[in-house]
Amino acid sequence: MDVDLGPRTAGLLPSWLVLLIAILWIGAIVAVWRWRRRLAGEVTALGALALAWFLFFWRPLTTPAHVPRGGGDLASFFFPLHAFAARAVQEGYLPFWNPTLFSGMPQWANYQTGTLYPLNWLTWLLARPFSYGALELLVLVHYAIASLGAYALARYGLSLDRIPSLAAGIVFPYSGFLVAHLGHYSMLATAVWIPWLWLALARLVATQRWRWVGGIALATFLLATGGHQQTLLYGLLASGLWWLACLITWHGSELRRFWEVVAATARSEWLWTLRPLMAEGLRAGLGVTSGLLLAAPALLPALELARRSVRAGGLSYEQASEFALQPIALLSFVLPRLWGDNPTNWWGSWASGEVWGYAGIITLLLAGIGLVWSREPLRWALGGLGLLALLHALGPSTPLHGWIYRFLPFADLVRAPARTLLFVDLTLALLAALGLAAITDTSRNSLALLQRGLAVTIAALSFLITPLLLLPLVASATPPPRAIIALEGVLLAVLWLALTTVWLWAHQTRLPTTVRALAGIALMTLDLFSATAPFNPTPDDLLIDFRHPSVVETVRSASHQDGPWRLLSLTIRWQPSAAAVHALEDAGGLYDPMQPAAYAKILDCARSAPQRPLLDLLNVRFVLTSAEADYPGMRFQQKLTSAEGLVLWENPDALPRAWLATNATVTSLEAALARLCEADFDPRRELLLTGTLPLPDPTATGSTQIAWDGPN
Repeated sequence: MDVDLGPRTAGLLPSWLVLLIAILWIGAIVAVWRWRRRLAGEVTALGALALAWFLFFWRPLTTPAHVPRGGGDLASFFFPLHAFAARAVQEGYLPFWNPTLFSGMPQWANYQTGTLYPLNWLTWLLARPFSYGALELLVLVHYAIASLGAYALARYGLSLDRIPSLAAGIVFPYSGFLVAHLGHYSMLATAVWIPWLWLALARLVATQRWRWVGGIALATFLLATGGHQQTLLYGLLASGLWWLACLITWHGSELRRFWEVVAATARSEWLWTLRPLMAEGLRAGLGVTSGLLLAAPALLPALELARRSVRAGGLSYEQASEFALQPIALLSFVLPRLWGDNPTNWWGSWASGEVWGYAGIITLLLAGIGLVWSREPLRWALGGLGLLALLHALGPSTPLHGWIYRFLPFADLVRAPARTLLFVDLTLALLAALGLAAITDTSRNSLALLQRGLAVTIAALSFLITPLLLLPLVASATPPPRAIIALEGVLLAVLWLALTTVWLWAHQTRLPTTVRALAGIALMTLDLFSATAPFNPTPDDLLIDFRHPSVVETVRSASHQDGPWRLLSLTIRWQPSAAAVHALEDAGGLYDPMQPAAYAKILDCARSAPQRPLLDLLNVRFVLTSAEADYPGMRFQQKLTSAEGLVLWENPDALPRAWLATNATVTSLEAALARLCEADFDPRRELLLTGTLPLPDPTATGSTQIAWDGPN
């Protein structure tokens, strides 16, 4: 089944569907208001979250705009893998093996493909034909899941009212971290389930009901099948700390009694006192373990493949520290556009797609209020978790990341410490919800003091910082662009702080509490969306490098005639993993951390010297270059020059998939790999094996026959 590569000419959601959903929502509110008035507020809140989702993503949902800007990993890495999986599922078989990339490698065991994740399966089954738009919509749906999860966690985990809970449901999904990582689909598909796991853990500790064990198991299963090892690892660690905080908060008296018994009695008696707490641990542990066991069909093959991958043996600390949040990048929490406002125009020694965590200036203010003025005991746990996550995100700038790298199992297999900004944004969202709830109960004197502090801050920004940034602009005919961006950021900060001051003043008037709270959420949303909503949408055609019809048809025709044959691309004008989209077979592909290490070494040798016979061994009949590239070698014959600027070269010496060899040499894997990369190696004369050989029979004869026994 072909994949739809045509340019999208409309939004992801048709107008009639948007209108129908709006009518159904209004009808649901009216019906619930008449029959179950208590639920009307919840239905209204869910509609508000859906409206926020729609307004944030209005461009891809209602226009032909794509996400993310530049394509990123979503277009180049995940789209080909999901296109292959969708084709396999729609043709009626399980995608265990992917023959289209890297001369064939496991698909099911490749953890980032998420081949056990339910939402992936739903998309693969329903999207006919599969398209990039289907993947985009799948990605955007996960922001709605994150929004609902954060709302539910604040509403039922922290027992907040609906309107403060809405703040958490808006801040978490649309903060810098998740927005910047839109292209990292497997990370997103894992991260959005963390609030749901925290909710189930909190409710289990609070109610001790066994049904929440099932909730923990389900959330853990979804977390473990989303497809991102690092987020799973850090998510389970953070969830363990969250569970401990809930246990201490709601069972503090039992813990105190336990320590009193420990100090006064024998071991047999204090062990009995510990029994209720052990039961809590067993319930939570049972839920998490059950979820991991359900995900074992995805986890165990992935662990086996990881042992053979390019990440096997772990990363050095220097490699694991790549993409850390540098201390100067902390400015992005208040000046979100300082280092760039989208994934393609960042500057500095870091990428904005990895180190962006902007949650809003008003969010920061409300989070501080929540930490100081709220009466929720868990606020200090949230603050502590957020602080630990921030210290880890700073990488080698603090010792915490090094300790986790050394002592936490599997932590030496992952890099990018800044990815714990996920938990910074989550805790800020929850603390901001607590702050919004606390504002209504705060005395007028405290509010007046806060207003004076904001007034001083506004004055300092307006009369001290702004002139310093304005000076180089008026003194130069060509002002530095970064000074302009910094000045714009400061002026926006002044605007948001001034509006917040007015909003705080409104709390001293007779305006209804609901109106004041909704006004606060509106301000928070404007602040946040102004920075993060424009980050990803682009009018660019992200699939242009997948569309090479003449090349695809030529390679496919040759493979059907006397193949199968593989191709190898030496140009970025051909998307590295496009073969998976077109059902061709490629000796290469886009870099994959789960790629077998031994094959990666061979592929590097073949790419660096395509004129050597190693390419013949890989069954590479065709080589792709750009029209401007050098001639790849004397033995290649020009087959085609495409209208898109690609040149297809034919290798007449390519070997078939199987042939007879009259002699072989047994050697070690390391020696064999080294020999394959030497200039004088010829696969026609040498067969290198790792293992034992039976005694040769000089009179033996035989023939080869290639049989196709199904896709796996």
